[in-house]
Parts: sequence; C-alpha cells; structure tokens
Amino acid sequence: MSTGADDFAQDAVDAAEIAAGRRPSDKPIYRATPQEAIARYFAKYAVFHGRASRSEFWWAYALNVVVFLIAGIGVEMANSLAGPSAPRPTAGSTALGIVFGLYVLAVIVPTIAVFVRRLHDANLAGWWFLLTLIPFAGQVIGVIFGILPKQGYGKRFDRA
Repeated sequence: MSTGADDFAQDAVDAAEIAAGRRPSDKPIYRATPQEAIARYFAKYAVFHGRASRSEFWWAYALNVVVFLIAGIGVEMANSLAGPSAPRPTAGSTALGIVFGLYVLAVIVPTIAVFVRRLHDANLAGWWFLLTLIPFAGQVIGVIFGILPKQGYGKRFDRA
C-alpha cells in the first residue's frame, strides 16, 4: 500500500509525462490547472474510457456554469435594453438563447464523457451516470459522484 506522499509524487510525474505527450492520456491529471483540465475536456470530446480526476471534472463543470451565467445575464441585459414595453423575448435575447443552445449541444457529449471518466476514477461503472437523470435528486447524486475520491482499482478502466 502506498502512502499519500508517494501518490502525490507519482501524480506529479504522471501529469508531467501526459503534458509532454509521452504517456497515453487515459490516466487522469490530478491537481490539473484550469487550462489543462479544459483543454483535456475538449481534447477527449467523446472518450468514455479511462479516468478523469476531480480537478478535471470540476474545472469542466465550472466552465459550463460560467458560460450558463454569462448567457443568462446576456439574455436579461438584451431584454432590459429593449425597454419595459417591448415584447418578450426580444430579438437580441432570442439570438443569445440560440447561441447558448448551440453551446449546450456542443458540450453535451464531452460533459457526459468527463462524468463517466470521473466515475471510472472512483472505481464505478459509467452506467451510474444514468442516476443523474432522476428528476431533482439527480443533481445531488451527480455532485456526490463528482466529489468521490480516487480509488486504485479505477485503473481497470485504463487501456493498456
């Protein structure tokens, strides 16, 4: 059994080798920076094998939350600029809504993929993702799955 210090040192070596392109990208990057995590989020667009660290998962999640907030604020600003008597939705808010809808369609696959890889890192099958589709409770289940610690047996999901 390895110690936490050994895991930390090995995680740093793995991250450096992945960044240098000398190692397959199935291994997760623990303590990934936002740039590493988001680049990997899009680079592994539809890759459902392998693992994703908590930092990879949460930085991708944070990106989508920020885009959602910016889109919501933009729609409300477009509506308010049209004035109180203008019919809703305005042309500007409709255009922003369409752009946001296209973004959602573009990131639905990588979002599911990074979630499945996160489940693999916690040594769970990707099919557990389906629990997040339960109304109301699914979001809580997703957060719980997102914060689960890595498990050594999760390596079984890596491709050799």
